[in-house]
Amino acid sequence: MIRLLLCMLMLFSTAAHAEPGTVYLRGGRIFEADVVTPSQQSLVAVIDGERLEYGWHQIADVRGQAAGLVRDYLTDAETAWRGLSRLERGDVVAAEPLLERAFAKYGTQVGPTSEAVATGLLTCRVARGAQALAVEPFLCVLLNSSDVSQSEALDENLKLYQSLPPIWSTDSGLTNMASRIATDNFAAWNGDRRTRQLAELYVTAAVFQINGKAPLPDFEPADDGVRFVYEIVASRIGDAPIREQFRGALKLRSERDIPKWQRAWIHAAVGNSLLRESDNRSSRLGIVELLHVPALYHQNQPFLAGVCLSRSALTLDRMSREDEAILLATEFQRVYRTHDAAQSPEMKQLIRKANERIAAQNTNEEDA
Repeated sequence: MIRLLLCMLMLFSTAAHAEPGTVYLRGGRIFEADVVTPSQQSLVAVIDGERLEYGWHQIADVRGQAAGLVRDYLTDAETAWRGLSRLERGDVVAAEPLLERAFAKYGTQVGPTSEAVATGLLTCRVARGAQALAVEPFLCVLLNSSDVSQSEALDENLKLYQSLPPIWSTDSGLTNMASRIATDNFAAWNGDRRTRQLAELYVTAAVFQINGKAPLPDFEPADDGVRFVYEIVASRIGDAPIREQFRGALKLRSERDIPKWQRAWIHAAVGNSLLRESDNRSSRLGIVELLHVPALYHQNQPFLAGVCLSRSALTLDRMSREDEAILLATEFQRVYRTHDAAQSPEMKQLIRKANERIAAQNTNEEDA
């Protein structure tokens, strides 16, 4: 009797969440579905035995018997759609706050709506140079990717986001990013091994940026993409032998036939690693590595190029090479005026020196 009652309960429960209805998609398509089943991430419609799944950002309305089932989902669905449609039109400024609201709802879930919202928010934040805030949606995109269905936002081979190396110019946003991602011992990312490993590596790099020290995670990288990020992080935060070991690994990687974005990441990583050494020769070599990025990869990696140019200028200033430092600061201000590296007190002071020198030169030319 109990088993029969449980079976009836399951039957009625299923029936209560699946009804026929008229589905209205964004873009104008309308169709009659034999069965409409909503869930947190999607709406499933069955038409003549064919099962179709749509993210909520694709749903405009559902009418008929199923209307009551989907009513509670439509407000968040519209927020996601409005954000994504504005992004599609190129209005990043208007899209980001809408996608932030949608991301707060769908967050680190797995499903088509979460993937679309996370991809959109990632695009917005990288576009305005908010690289620290872009890490969480990036990880959510990874969580929704697989060998069968990989996000178009990710590099095809390494499955990384080309504009998001674990390298930043300032501490801005890093504490918040690290604490959110590491909540409950990275519990949100446990559904996928490589996503969990990349979450640990990005947080480790952020903690080192903030505190100047961080333990290197102890794991075997899940694939070559994770290994690449591991090499970058280890080359900066490890002790001297570890740094040298992973600079060597990055140099070997650069001998492969790899795309420009990977070469830019390698130059930046090796340069940052060399700047941690105590001798002037390593510092000079580090500056040379860093300057490859703005010189050769500005179009492909504008944020990273700004990081490398500002870091080179500041290092030269610490080495008492003021003329060269001011020259680089002048170029930084000309090309990367809105870059967040310009907000550091040291860079502000160097830019002020550059402006004073330019003003003095202009005065001398007028007097002549």
